[in-house]
Amino acid sequence: METSNPASGFPAGRPRIVPVIDLMGGRVVRAVGGRRSEYQPVRSVLTDSTEPGEVARALVAATGAECIYIADLDAIVHQRPDPAGVRAVAATGAIVICDGGYRTVADVAPSDAMVGRFVVATETTTPDAFRRFPVERTVLSIDLFEGRVVGGAAWGHDAVGVTNRAAELGVRRVIFLDLARVGTGTGAGTEGLIVACRRTHPHIGIIAGGGVRSWDDVQRLTDAGADAVLVASALHDGTMGNKP
Repeated sequence: METSNPASGFPAGRPRIVPVIDLMGGRVVRAVGGRRSEYQPVRSVLTDSTEPGEVARALVAATGAECIYIADLDAIVHQRPDPAGVRAVAATGAIVICDGGYRTVADVAPSDAMVGRFVVATETTTPDAFRRFPVERTVLSIDLFEGRVVGGAAWGHDAVGVTNRAAELGVRRVIFLDLARVGTGTGAGTEGLIVACRRTHPHIGIIAGGGVRSWDDVQRLTDAGADAVLVASALHDGTMGNKP
């Protein structure tokens, strides 16, 4: 159900975090710096398991989060989705926000019943293809690498310009994620971009992620205007604990 929060469905009353599960080869892996060929099975203080459902349950138990973000890396990189992994996470009862490497609207059909929000990324789709996705259930991920948009000439390389184009397409929610910072604990580095987006497009829900290492980073992104913050490594490493 929609609420006054433009990123409805996220926990309220405190800085909002959304735990992230990176799926590869049927297991949860640790993403570091966007170097996907180097990703290894996750090692976590929360659970000894790398099975998607077990990791999801551990993340929800530790954080109280209502949503889980899934990056289905086999779908993103090789166009081989992992519906079993997504189903296992959805079975926990959490709202699933999934980047399934969706290139066209037809790609969402296999996971339609399991996913609450479809993440459609600049890395894997074009503006023309994006127009066909259901706007009320779609989040545009403006993927960055060291500050430049990943996705080629179709979107452009300037994040502010892509955000403006997203607004013209009727986008209700965006993600700012710098892949080079994922898993590095160096901070997200997108605070300025969030401030600019919030100032120009106050109606758009903003989710931020990449490099989050502590509750201070979560608070900094929230203060900049993010409605929710994606977190993975800091939870598995135990550097955040259960409460801000």
